[in-house]
Amino acid sequence: MLIRSKNQTGSALIIAVGFLLILSVLVAILFKSTLFEMTFSRNYQESQVAFYAAETGVRQGLSWLGGLAVAPENSLNMPAWFSDSTTSAVPATSWSNSVSTGNGSYRYYVQHLKDAASADPGGESAKTGTTNTAGSKVHYYRITAEGRSSGGVIRQVQIVTTAKY
Repeated sequence: MLIRSKNQTGSALIIAVGFLLILSVLVAILFKSTLFEMTFSRNYQESQVAFYAAETGVRQGLSWLGGLAVAPENSLNMPAWFSDSTTSAVPATSWSNSVSTGNGSYRYYVQHLKDAASADPGGESAKTGTTNTAGSKVHYYRITAEGRSSGGVIRQVQIVTTAKY
């Protein structure tokens, strides 16, 4: 025969409810932490997509510069996304057309910064090969590219490069 004390009635129920309350708080904290990590991971992924789209824009600008036979600032038909900052302080009036990359898009503009001085290595007085004639003139350009992810995250990449014409 089991004898119960009147002082212990319901104590197991109170302990079980307290234990469930503690477990509920822990689950809520873990849930919130998991949601934060998922959001952080998604933002990082979107940022990387935008960055690589901007890198693609820089490479496109470099490809455009490399494919020209003459310096673009000496051309009569410069695109609207090119500016010559040696003659004008005004930057390019617009970006290039936006190009889709699947997960994002990019656009860019190119600015002519300056020409190398004759005394600079690789400047106008540089010799080409074994000849005694002056080499090509070195021009400095800045390419600014903007990448945009499909989620709307925007990253910009800017480089300064040289080209000989």
